[in-house]
Amino acid sequence: MVINKKKLIAVCFIMVFSMIFAACSGAEEGSSTALPADGEMAAHFIDVGQADCTLVISEGEAMLIDAGNQPDDDLIISYLESLGIDELKYIVFTHPHEDHIGSGEAIINAFDVDKIFMLDEYDDGIEGYLREEIEYLDIETEAPYPGDTAQLGECRIEFLGPIYDYDDANDDSICLKITHGENSMLFTGDAGSRPERDMIDEGMDLEADLFHAGHHGSSTSNSYYFLRESNPRYAVISCEKDNMYGHPHEETLSRFNDLGAEVFRTDAQGTIIAVSDGKAFTFNEEGKKADRPYTEDPEEAKYIGNVNSKKYHEPSCSGLPQEENRSYFMTKDAAEKAGYDPCGNCRP
Repeated sequence: MVINKKKLIAVCFIMVFSMIFAACSGAEEGSSTALPADGEMAAHFIDVGQADCTLVISEGEAMLIDAGNQPDDDLIISYLESLGIDELKYIVFTHPHEDHIGSGEAIINAFDVDKIFMLDEYDDGIEGYLREEIEYLDIETEAPYPGDTAQLGECRIEFLGPIYDYDDANDDSICLKITHGENSMLFTGDAGSRPERDMIDEGMDLEADLFHAGHHGSSTSNSYYFLRESNPRYAVISCEKDNMYGHPHEETLSRFNDLGAEVFRTDAQGTIIAVSDGKAFTFNEEGKKADRPYTEDPEEAKYIGNVNSKKYHEPSCSGLPQEENRSYFMTKDAAEKAGYDPCGNCRP
């Protein structure tokens, strides 16, 4: 069992505190309980600054997706211990960058771990030390292929990518979908627009209610077409306030808004907890609502802007920019209000 019975008193205190916090913050009643009830799943998007670390719990089993930066080890370990967790069924290291594996070595020494999903590019530096420690502790590892599945409590995990071997470690991120009843969550690490397109072309089932925004909300990920395929009702962005990369980028926020998605951000709200009862999600915080309603069948944008040239085009124009340099508009008026001029070639 994941939950240590010796810590039940502490867990009960945390649950009571969480419910009091929810009432004070205006969150929906019962949406921020520390541990999910029977039949529920909880995803904790832990605030680790400009890094990623997500804890998923279902029916007494726990999984960690990524492990923050190296200085986050005490924070992550204390957070898990405060929930009574002493065992992790799975850890997923999406890719070998410090902001995703930094506290990995400390975590695998602090908790019993049944299996680690990771690819093979852990050769030197911090990732090499992590690989050596995993081998020393004799923890089972697996490099998942697209289409592979695993089970966590009542949750089905399906691995979606990477489809190919890419030159960029970000694009080689492990991508996965977690399904709980009628609800689903999508995680893509730092994968960019190319692997996103490859997953679409491969026919992967990308539709999800909740999307953990790719690459901390970067515009080079979270591409327009990928978001149209996944069509999330909720988006969670893990990033640090006033970070040097400018995450989340305005283009990404605009794409989420176009979907009608409600956006949650760790830089503004701290740790985000999403609880699924198999039919709907509730949260410990209220996200930023879009200025348009969410729809099951999103309307396609009619004009494509170039964020560099500030020109907008017809979708059929031969002068379209690369995906990461695109913005999308439903009307000419919206494009021009955003400071874009019509392309002189396609004359939209």
